[in-house]
Amino acid sequence: MGRKPPAPRAHRGETVAIDGLSAATIREIRAIERSHVGAGAVGRAVAGWRRAVHQPRARLLTSAAADCPCCDDLDDRDVLDQALLRLTGRARRELAAVVDPLDEIFLSRTHHDPATPPEWPWWRRRT
Repeated sequence: MGRKPPAPRAHRGETVAIDGLSAATIREIRAIERSHVGAGAVGRAVAGWRRAVHQPRARLLTSAAADCPCCDDLDDRDVLDQALLRLTGRARRELAAVVDPLDEIFLSRTHHDPATPPEWPWWRRRT
């Protein structure tokens, strides 16, 4: 398995652009990045999740199974979940409007694995 292609990088204090989000939402994301996930992490996660859900079905979940932290596409969804849980009101809805269609693609291309622990997030219980 190859490594993920490089994601957009942010420098200290920067947020990677996410199309469709208001300036107020970007400000809220920057605050979450500073305190929880690191500069640019949410924008990189959106780009990574978008790449992951559109890759060939045969490779869709193999990176997660490899136990390689640099290659686990599901880590991007973990970051998005952290942001969605911390954002408020309109900002959460705006980011969800970007993430939800990607989740739908992932759901349509995978199925539930009943053998996975129920406490895992839904995207980690798919095969």
